[in-house]
Amino acid sequence: MLKILFVCTGNTCRSPMAEALIKYELENVDLPFEVEVASAGLSAVAGEKASEPAKKMFSQDEPNLNHHKAKAIDLDLIDDADLILVMTDDHKRELLARFPRAANKTFIFKEYAGNAGSSCNIADPAGYGPDKYRQVLEDIRCNVKKLVSKLKEGSRNESSPG
Repeated sequence: MLKILFVCTGNTCRSPMAEALIKYELENVDLPFEVEVASAGLSAVAGEKASEPAKKMFSQDEPNLNHHKAKAIDLDLIDDADLILVMTDDHKRELLARFPRAANKTFIFKEYAGNAGSSCNIADPAGYGPDKYRQVLEDIRCNVKKLVSKLKEGSRNESSPG
């Protein structure tokens, strides 16, 4: 089993979006291993709901964030994960400063997914309007698709998925 942990700041927008989208994508993918997905935030308030603008971004036939409850990152989540995907380089620096033992399994999500571009950060849409949330969701969706392809390719080549 591969355990993936998505991490952002408050665990109310980006990381829950990524968690929901990859779970949705993996429903129709046949991998020779199971994938368990979770999300957490570096500054999350445990139990906080997903942001309303983030909830509104999903179409009816997609997953939703209506039942999401934020989790604060902790050592148990770090130790349990095989692969930790953060949304920005600042998230990676902060996570590794707090949990140095996670260094060999922590990556910036866009870099790990293979999206080489001008910025490997997924912007925080908090405080912006629906267009920014839509842009962030599409950025996450694109990288989730690339990550799922990477997992499928790795399983065909018998290489480690993490």
